[in-house]
Amino acid sequence: MPNYFSDSRPDFSPCEIDCGAIKCYEFKSDLRKEIASGRLDHKTAVQLLEDMLTIREFEEMIVKLRSGAYQPLPDYNYRGPTHLSIGQEAASAGTCHALQWTDYITSTHRGHGDSIAKGCVALRFMPDEALKKRVPGFKGASREALVEAAIEDHIFRTIAELFGKESGYCKGRGGGMHIADFTMNHLGANAIVGGGVPIANGLAWAKKRQGQGHVAYTFFGDGGAYIGAVPESMNLAALWNLPICFFIENNGYAVATRLSEQTRETRLSSRGGAFAIPAYRVDGMDPVAVRLASNMALAHMRTGGGPAIIEALVYRFFHHGGSLQGSAFGYREKEEEVNWKARDPLARMARELAQRKWLTATQNESIRQHAVSAM
Repeated sequence: MPNYFSDSRPDFSPCEIDCGAIKCYEFKSDLRKEIASGRLDHKTAVQLLEDMLTIREFEEMIVKLRSGAYQPLPDYNYRGPTHLSIGQEAASAGTCHALQWTDYITSTHRGHGDSIAKGCVALRFMPDEALKKRVPGFKGASREALVEAAIEDHIFRTIAELFGKESGYCKGRGGGMHIADFTMNHLGANAIVGGGVPIANGLAWAKKRQGQGHVAYTFFGDGGAYIGAVPESMNLAALWNLPICFFIENNGYAVATRLSEQTRETRLSSRGGAFAIPAYRVDGMDPVAVRLASNMALAHMRTGGGPAIIEALVYRFFHHGGSLQGSAFGYREKEEEVNWKARDPLARMARELAQRKWLTATQNESIRQHAVSAM
């Protein structure tokens, strides 16, 4: 029988509380070391770049549409806000490349990247039968061609949802802030700041009870870290030992409010100390580092260790809900933007692949053009 009573006699002995260490920027490796260790192979490394390029091209299409520079639709009148994650691709792709396709995610109002990355990775590992249900008109013979057709359909359905079309993931009713696809265990973006966190918590509770070994990742931003449901979810996840990762995409701004204006403790990974949750702080502009941190968190969760927190420091290159730079609104310095853009995750990944002669300039351009043609 469980003991429902605790020893609550007074004890005021002098002591020092240790809230646990946070591993910050310790995920320093490179492609050569990752491949030599067996944690990453050449093909997956190129796919990681390919997925980031797909996210970038998808969102740059939106930027061009808003300015009339998108050649296929030069006169299209694009209306409404769209929250771009250009610059944050490494966080989405690096994380999803560590997950099994049967793992679950919830996302944010800035969720295009999470949705695209989760889909691309999941479809590469989904059984043939499930893939054929997604593309019933497929006539090819090879597994590779089937996966490619499914990924093209994934991008098409994401675009269709953005434009309010019946062929979109949510039949055009959700738009960019509510994209979801339960068939690949993406339970949805959420226009409510921090709104996906308690949903993922409930999901992690269900998966633990089912005993299937699945985990949940919930993405939210620095602004979402202050929503009441987020620390409440962390507390319950720790109390119930749930297999959930609280992934904080810290881009430094809640719309236009600097992180230092929101809180005295700007290291959001420190929130884990209050609930005895292990936390990691990582360079979110490095997809390999994000993947490493995610693998560490996954190992902790899959062995019954309970929840984990990852704080990825990222940077959105554009304003909160438009296609202009943040400096155009006066809350960011141009020099700050230049310094962060010098850490562009796509350029970094392509450069590291090229340095190791795993990617030529021609191959890089071919991957980019393939991403463009999917739009």
